Amino acid sequence: MIKGNYSPSDTKMYSSRNLLIRFILGGTTLIVSISAYFSYQAARKITLEDLRGKAFLEVQKGVDEIEEWLHVRKVEVQTLAYTSTVRSLDWSVAEPYLKSEVERINEFFFFQIVSPDGSYFNTKVGRANKNIKDRDYFQKALAGKSNISDPFISRSTGIPLIAIATPIWSNSPISRSPIGVFQGNVKVDHIAEVVNSLHYGNNSYAFALNSQGEAIVHPNSMLMSTLEKPAPSLLKIPDRNLNAIAQRMVNKQQGIQLMEIDGTKKYVAYVPLREANWSVALVIPRQNIESRLQFLDLIALIVGGLTVTMIAVLWQVQAFEQAQLKKSKAAADTANHAKSEFLANMSHELRTPLNGILGCAQILLRSKGLPEPEQYHVNIIEQCGSHLLTLINDILDLSKIEARKLELHSQDVHFSSFLQGIAEICQIRAEQKGILFVYELASNLPTAVHVDVKRLRQVLLNLLGNAIKFTDEGKVSFKVEVIERLPADGQTEKYRIHFSVKDTGIGITPTQLDNIFLPFEQVGEKKHQIEGTGLGLAITRQLVQMMGSDIQVKSQLGQGSTFWFEIAIAEASEWVESAMAASKGQIIGFEGSPRTILMVDDRWENRTVITNLLQPLGFNVVEASNGKEGLEKAIALKPDLVITDLLMPEMDGFELIKHLRHTPSIQDVKIIVSSASVFEADQHRSLQAGGDTFLSKPVQVDELLHQLECHLDLVWIYQQSEKQIINSSATTLDSSSDKLTPPSPDVLRELMNLASKGNFNDILKWADKLEETDTKFAPFANQLRQLARQFDEDLILKFLIEKENDYFL
Repeated sequence: MIKGNYSPSDTKMYSSRNLLIRFILGGTTLIVSISAYFSYQAARKITLEDLRGKAFLEVQKGVDEIEEWLHVRKVEVQTLAYTSTVRSLDWSVAEPYLKSEVERINEFFFFQIVSPDGSYFNTKVGRANKNIKDRDYFQKALAGKSNISDPFISRSTGIPLIAIATPIWSNSPISRSPIGVFQGNVKVDHIAEVVNSLHYGNNSYAFALNSQGEAIVHPNSMLMSTLEKPAPSLLKIPDRNLNAIAQRMVNKQQGIQLMEIDGTKKYVAYVPLREANWSVALVIPRQNIESRLQFLDLIALIVGGLTVTMIAVLWQVQAFEQAQLKKSKAAADTANHAKSEFLANMSHELRTPLNGILGCAQILLRSKGLPEPEQYHVNIIEQCGSHLLTLINDILDLSKIEARKLELHSQDVHFSSFLQGIAEICQIRAEQKGILFVYELASNLPTAVHVDVKRLRQVLLNLLGNAIKFTDEGKVSFKVEVIERLPADGQTEKYRIHFSVKDTGIGITPTQLDNIFLPFEQVGEKKHQIEGTGLGLAITRQLVQMMGSDIQVKSQLGQGSTFWFEIAIAEASEWVESAMAASKGQIIGFEGSPRTILMVDDRWENRTVITNLLQPLGFNVVEASNGKEGLEKAIALKPDLVITDLLMPEMDGFELIKHLRHTPSIQDVKIIVSSASVFEADQHRSLQAGGDTFLSKPVQVDELLHQLECHLDLVWIYQQSEKQIINSSATTLDSSSDKLTPPSPDVLRELMNLASKGNFNDILKWADKLEETDTKFAPFANQLRQLARQFDEDLILKFLIEKENDYFL
């Protein structure tokens, strides 16, 4: 890997650290600002309510004073109405008595006795020539209800008065109706004095309204009634705000409200009376109340200023950090670009000769005339080439994980056989350590599944390998079961499968649990740590997360650990057909007329591989060394299918595909893009340009033939006289294994260890060594050699385990 002066991990660490600083500063500022704002709002609201309450109490105090004064006057009138003098209705007797009471009480303007017909006598004019039967207060009193009237202009004196009227009852128990009305009239002066005394700071004033919304007391004389001009009702004036307040006062509501009065914002506190149908209001300039909030407003201003200052500071920090990150990103991008370019070039350069090596090996293996010793050596060539290809792919996988571009590639597999192979590998490793391995397989598992076999095997072997690695005594348990059957996706059934690995090993501390999934982290003693790089669990977890789940773990130090995960797996419905197709034998041709294939590649070895693979099967293969030549031959020959490389001189594969798709006579030709490029971006780009499928180099024969079968609708012709070695190997295992003489258990265990590691070269060496040691081992060595040449470690392990068990039967 190419490294520049600036590492991407340093960029990430630097960015994360400064992001944390900004988060702390910004979060603190935000929390303090929000707290201060809400505290300010709460304090302001509480203070304002307190000040409003005090203003309201000022009005309430005046109302209470008026209420008390009216109540006393009302009681005095009712008391006089019950005296025998008043109840006699004899004015000659009552007049001197009532005049003396006016002087004694000194609150009433006069007393008055009214007959049921509305005629009356009072202490000011004696017998009056007027009639008051139309007065509301008289009608209420004659109906038996004491009441206090709205202020009115006296008909006998012409003075604004308030009548306190009460019924006069007869001494006779037979009479149930009042025999007259007694009233005491008072001037408005005392009410006006109390109302005018109400103040709450400069320029505040009070007023009182009667039941009709007319002013009883008001500093504006235009709103007061006179003998010549009745007072206008505030319910009918144009001022909407005063009109609204008057409506609330007439409806005997109470409260304090901020509104516009006389062109400025003012508070209006209003309280109704209980003894009379009146209401008193106090108008207070806004500043008289809210001036006491200036201290809180000053604090809010200071906090706001600090907040703005902090935001400005953070803004500058952010701008500085962005500038630094841009520089860092530019350096990292340069390094990553160099790394990517290096990987692309090296991959292409390595895969190109490797394509020739593996292609030629596959061509030779398909040859009928190749003697068995030469086949053995060609097998070795193919095995080494495949191993080298695996190493390249592993390195690229690590790069993909780093770039988060690793993809899953699912295929059909017999589920129980797949799991059994994994279990047998781990069984051998467990026996080598002298611990018990328990394999529990649920009975309701699907027969075959569609899953990324390579990645799932990698996950399970890593978890099981770790469990065995960190368990020195006791056992390791591997359990697979169905949790639930998921809703079908179309015609495909899905299962949620639970995988768990439990051990009785050294366990993990709570502190270590937080780190075990980090790259290059290892726990436990040094003797365990030297067995790995510490990358396994990190990659394993990423793979499980790509499968739509996550690895869970619980552990107790000294007692062991349990790792588990659950993934949704689709049931494979066509795995039998796939297996049967693979077992039909070697393809020797296809039905129908010959097909023309145009092979476009600038490397002769790549063209040779394809030509030598396809021509013996009946294909007419035409070669072109670059895109320009390929386009000319495609227009002239109109091939059935084009196989093209991407990186070529004069005209690359992308341009060739573009021209093919825009040439009417050949625009529908099938195109297979074959390249050694390792980047999905190139693969996707080639498909977007018009390619039908992508074929990675080195070319695998089975994959090439499969793509040709799909694109050209071919029906293959198989060689019927031969069967695949793997079938004969399996038959031999089933029918003739008892005729083989195996070596000692120690040798068998060594062979198992080599098979579990995939070391087929050493297995082949052991086969030769056994055959040379004693001819009785020749059948066993020959069987072992055939299995090793198929590179199927599961089948080899099964064969060796059966031979080992023969010793104990």
